[in-house]
Amino acid sequence: MLPAAGCTEAAVMKRTRAQVALFALLLAADQAAKWWIEQQSPWFHVTVVGGFFDIVRAHNFGVAFSMFAHWTHAWRTGLLLGLTIGITIGVLAWWWRERRLAGPTSWLLTLILAGAAGNILDRARLGYVVDFIDWHARLNGRDWHWPAFNLADSYITVAVLGLLLVGLRK
Repeated sequence: MLPAAGCTEAAVMKRTRAQVALFALLLAADQAAKWWIEQQSPWFHVTVVGGFFDIVRAHNFGVAFSMFAHWTHAWRTGLLLGLTIGITIGVLAWWWRERRLAGPTSWLLTLILAGAAGNILDRARLGYVVDFIDWHARLNGRDWHWPAFNLADSYITVAVLGLLLVGLRK
């Protein structure tokens, strides 16, 4: 990728400040939504679009699709925190290098960092990740259900898909 057009130090700093502001905004939105969900009863369930989309209160003690949720608490929390912090440091180093270049990569990495930070904060503070977005559908007589997720997971998913598209364009 080429250096950004007019890639002066001032332009790089302006883009960096904008990405840090986006990071802070996304992290705040994720944490505010999770805080609100945690204030609800343990059985909280609101149907937003019948047969398709609900808001629920769920706790994920594992990682994606509740993998490793059956491990003992001390083991699981320490290992998952260490692993996700390590990956986040790698993504942060990648972002630091990419922020000087033209293209969407550094913006997409900002989304990953915000999502990772949101879930790391949950795991460090609570021992689990707060989930609340619940998608499901009934198609051809069969029920399809996606495990509950949160805004942080959405940021990461959108960014990874964007990075795949960027990679395919090259």
